[in-house]
Amino acid sequence: MPNNENSWVRNILVNFVPAGVLIWALSVLTASYFNMAKNVDAAFISSLVTTVLASYGISRVEANKEKKKPSCKCDKDDDF
Repeated sequence: MPNNENSWVRNILVNFVPAGVLIWALSVLTASYFNMAKNVDAAFISSLVTTVLASYGISRVEANKEKKKPSCKCDKDDDF
């Protein structure tokens, strides 16, 4: 039974500690944007938010605005 109890506690820590860090980092970042917190390193807090989100599998995907032209594989003998 102790092994099952340890895994339950471990699962809570693994899931809720990063969530707590994320909430803290977002609240500090928000407070700094509203000038409620002084001397905050926004770059560090932003990288911390990015790291925690990446640990949950969330990442930023950039949309490709430039469409690629379809490539045409033509033979040298084709006359166009």
